[in-house]
Amino acid sequence: MEQSKALTYLQSGRNVFLSGPAGSGKTYLLNDFIVWAKQAGKKVAVTASSGIAATHLGGTTIHSWSGLGIADRISEYALDGLAQKQHLHKRFNTTDILIIDEVSMFDADRLDSVDRILRAIRNNDSPFGGLQVILSGDFF
Repeated sequence: MEQSKALTYLQSGRNVFLSGPAGSGKTYLLNDFIVWAKQAGKKVAVTASSGIAATHLGGTTIHSWSGLGIADRISEYALDGLAQKQHLHKRFNTTDILIIDEVSMFDADRLDSVDRILRAIRNNDSPFGGLQVILSGDFF
C-alpha cells in the first residue's frame, strides 16, 4: 500500500496494524499522522515498546504511559491500585489515539495488560477502552 493511502486509512479513525520491513517508512508515516492528528485537535499518546524507539517519535514507553511499569502482566490487586491514580484517569480519559511503535518487541501478556488497564480506568469495555489504537512494527 502506498503511504498516502495508509495515511488516509489511519485518519479514518480505525484501529490499524502498520507493518513493513525496516526502512519502509513506518516511522515517517507515523510522524505525518501525529502532526495531522494534533492539527485536527486529537490527543495522541505516542508510545513504543522501548525507550530508543519512543525517542524516534518524541514519545515515551508504553510501560511508563500505561502505568504497567516493569510488570509482565497486571494483577487485580495492581489494577485496583492503578485505578486510584488520578493522573492516569486524566491521561487516559483525555486521550483519543494510542500509538504503540515497535509492537513486535511487546509480548501478548503486556499488551493484554494495557488493554485491561485502559478498559478499567476509562470504564469502557471496548478494546483498549475505546481508543483508536495504531500498532506499528514488523514480524521480527
